[in-house]
Amino acid sequence: MLFVLWLGAWFVLSGGVQKTQNFAIQEFYEASAKAGFRLNNIYVEGRENTDASLLMALINAEKGMPLFAVDPHKIRIALADISWIESIAVKRVFPDSVHINIVERKPAALWLNEGRLMVVDRTGYQITTQNVDRFEDLLILNGKDAPVHLDVLQSYLSAVPEVAERIDQATLIGKRRWDLHLKNKITVNLPEDNIGLALQRLLKTHQEDGILDKTIKNVDLRQDDRLIIEAYPGTAQKQYSFVSGKGSPI
Repeated sequence: MLFVLWLGAWFVLSGGVQKTQNFAIQEFYEASAKAGFRLNNIYVEGRENTDASLLMALINAEKGMPLFAVDPHKIRIALADISWIESIAVKRVFPDSVHINIVERKPAALWLNEGRLMVVDRTGYQITTQNVDRFEDLLILNGKDAPVHLDVLQSYLSAVPEVAERIDQATLIGKRRWDLHLKNKITVNLPEDNIGLALQRLLKTHQEDGILDKTIKNVDLRQDDRLIIEAYPGTAQKQYSFVSGKGSPI
């Protein structure tokens, strides 16, 4: 009895318990590997933009190693630091595989900040400044806090796809409202409030008069009762009245 107690005390004081446990774990790994539980396959689902070589480096597992030596929890923690990854699930699949399911952040716009373009998702999360040329068709945002307000803007634009498809850039003005810059160089001034109604007025006017196809400089939607067209110098100005809900040029 005395021998066992002192033996236990020696283990605790010297770290022998941990060493013994580690030895036992290694023995288990080797025994399980000999029984056929070795890593032969790593399956990754949901990867589109995440760098494959970075994934493999962070997974840090080699073919043929004991499957039980692959720690799904450690892999989840390592991969969670990749900016493209929103959520991740990792599990062993016996007898020889690891399955990794990734949900990536979806690129929603390019944010031009201090001369650099950055891919952001709809929530404004800053994903990457690398290889942004792949996303050249995305809306370009200007303004210090523009990504933070992107979700609200896109909610309004989704209701007027005929207008949205023409937009090249959007600039947040004073953290209060947006200017939309169309691909044909027309600028549209949105109001601070009632953005949805303003865009519907713009759409209605375009459907009736094709104003977004005209050679004009600016469309001002900041007044509730009218839409003001600014033409280039030497061209007549025009405005549309929306009194009683009807659009008509005056």
